[in-house]
Amino acid sequence: MRITESLERVSLKAERPVRSAVRSQRFNPLPHAGTISVVLLAVVIVTGLYLTLFYQFGFEASYRAVSRMEDHPIQRVARSIHRFASAGMVLTTVVHAWRIFVASRFSGPRSARWLTGLAALILVWLAGVTGYWLIWDARAQALTEAFNRIATATGAGSAFVVRSIVGPHAGGGSGVMLAIWFAHVGLTVAIGYFTWRHVRRSRLPWLPPRHWSAAMIVALVIAGIALPVGMLDPADFSVAAVDVPLDPFVMFLLPPLLSVSPWWVLAVLVAVLGAAALVPRLFGHDTPVVVIDDAACTGCDLCVIDCPYQALSLVEAEGSRRGSIAVVDAAACVGCGICVGSCSFGAMELPGFQAPETIDPEGHAVVIACQRHVHQSGIDVNETPVVLGALAATGDQPKIVEVPCTGMVHPQAVGALMNHGATGVHIVGCAPGDCAYGIGNVLVDERLQSERAPHVPAKFAGVAKEDFVSPLDLRAAIEHPGAHPSADANDLPSARRGAVAAAVLVGLSVFLVALSTWAPFRSGADEAAVRVVVDHQPGFRLVGQPDPTGVLGADVEIEVLVDGNSVERRTVSMAGDAAVGLIDVSAEPGAHQVSVVLHEGSTTPTVLFEGEATLDAGKRLVIEAVDEPPPPGVDDGRDVFDDNTRGGCGICHSTTPGDDGIGPSLAGIGTQAGDRIAGLDANEYLRQSILDPDAYIVEGYRAGQMLPFYNERLSTDDLDALVLYLESLTGDTGEGE
Repeated sequence: MRITESLERVSLKAERPVRSAVRSQRFNPLPHAGTISVVLLAVVIVTGLYLTLFYQFGFEASYRAVSRMEDHPIQRVARSIHRFASAGMVLTTVVHAWRIFVASRFSGPRSARWLTGLAALILVWLAGVTGYWLIWDARAQALTEAFNRIATATGAGSAFVVRSIVGPHAGGGSGVMLAIWFAHVGLTVAIGYFTWRHVRRSRLPWLPPRHWSAAMIVALVIAGIALPVGMLDPADFSVAAVDVPLDPFVMFLLPPLLSVSPWWVLAVLVAVLGAAALVPRLFGHDTPVVVIDDAACTGCDLCVIDCPYQALSLVEAEGSRRGSIAVVDAAACVGCGICVGSCSFGAMELPGFQAPETIDPEGHAVVIACQRHVHQSGIDVNETPVVLGALAATGDQPKIVEVPCTGMVHPQAVGALMNHGATGVHIVGCAPGDCAYGIGNVLVDERLQSERAPHVPAKFAGVAKEDFVSPLDLRAAIEHPGAHPSADANDLPSARRGAVAAAVLVGLSVFLVALSTWAPFRSGADEAAVRVVVDHQPGFRLVGQPDPTGVLGADVEIEVLVDGNSVERRTVSMAGDAAVGLIDVSAEPGAHQVSVVLHEGSTTPTVLFEGEATLDAGKRLVIEAVDEPPPPGVDDGRDVFDDNTRGGCGICHSTTPGDDGIGPSLAGIGTQAGDRIAGLDANEYLRQSILDPDAYIVEGYRAGQMLPFYNERLSTDDLDALVLYLESLTGDTGEGE
């Protein structure tokens, strides 16, 4: 407890300039960081759904789609808002988590809330990472390089990087980008789920006061217009240098991942997350559980209504004439005592805390303060009375009663204290939005104002002074009672200067977050590199080699020599029967004699590259050790036919006889194709029909229905495979016989 109290004191002192600038705690946005993050999540979802309408899947297609968004004024602003809100959500979630930690709001039943909040924070970060990946620009390339370093170090994922992203047979990347998009959307859904888990079984607010929501959205729109995020160059894996704007809220792991061993980075990350998950065990403390006197309980249900964490419920008492009584769920009770303040029949008590009305107040003012305020002020409540220098001249030194939360104060305590000789009653609680138990300050304020049952006796209405301030300001509140009487964060003071300062603070925060996403990061710009792309099974033939190489089952080693010196010799990780991975070697820029040699169990190594090469700073010499792929087959062609990102032929053509649609049925086309145009065999006719569809028009159809874009959309292998599949459609059923 001492550690967290000390940290909270430091944090509260650091926040003092903000409180001074806005002049009223009700203008302070920091206590609302958690609920502001929910507003930012909503902004992220809305803008993300809008941008998805214009997104396409594929390495080049995704980059072009985002580039077109940047050319459209509304989409450009929406994209900027989406990015700034995402970064802001990370920041506000971290601020909220820190304030929860230093206020020790993670003990006992609230440990689950801490863990769900931590999970949401991790997911927010991962969603930001996948969002940057979706653009497939230089920043996405840097993320891929970092991921590859992790994959190489752990031996998991290298095959995916080579075969799906950087290898010669990676393809257009539609599947990769679709998977990243689904991950991005899935993470966002998971954030919403854990946010719900974080606040479920509570009556705490989900959203901040309206003015903070409005101020945040307006600031985001202005920042989105004034600071468009723009476009970086597309990803180019022949470039070794990383020179990109670095969003520190999302991409903070990128510099260490690209500069030191990934194992160290992963070890530190796991240690930090593990320590964060263990916070309730390491710093937690036992929380008292309210005790209910069944004989005194009348079943009025006020305590059930007021309990912030739904730890109370009414059950039918034994004996038909008793009706219902309140019972407590000890696993949900956080020991706030708010229910004690709602019970007018003395049926509840909180062990370890004295009910304020039980003290002897004769001749003194009574100050009832929440535990946070007492601890942070350094006041010893055992002094009777407490001596405060500023009140020495009046001789009216108060008696201070410590309660876990001012929500524990029952309105009848005011009358009881005054009847027993108190010169005044003063309630000092947490500032609006900053109650350690969420709503205790609001509840006591509403009770004392007779806006909520139970009420203050009419004789003593308005007697109690109220102040809801920072825990550091207990002494000031006692010396100047009633200066900050409202606990309602929506009840704004009329001070124009404070409102302007608060608006400026929010706007400045958003703009600083936006500007920070352009933090420069530069790595490897002064070095050249050699990259060897490996996807090879020993005993098979490599592209560019006349014969199969190596011995089946042997380990595969890559050796890189520069100017005759062996600078790297590494065994490549296995993926099934094949060695798959990337070998990156740094070198000084300039002309060098470079050799790349493959060792795989045979007496004679295979020379992949040998000769003089000029290595440019920030560039890579890429050497491939990739097996010759098998020729495309009918099954590959069927995949192209069905894949809407490549062939998509089934949209207009069926393979069922007589099922003509926009285009004619292709049933039997393998037999018919050779007879369509004199001088063209089936293979030639089918290729022409795909690449130049208007060269021959089937009777009953018109020109222009099939767009001539497949020469760009299909790779050579895709085209060969599609033709093979169409040639196999020889029978009346549409399939080969």
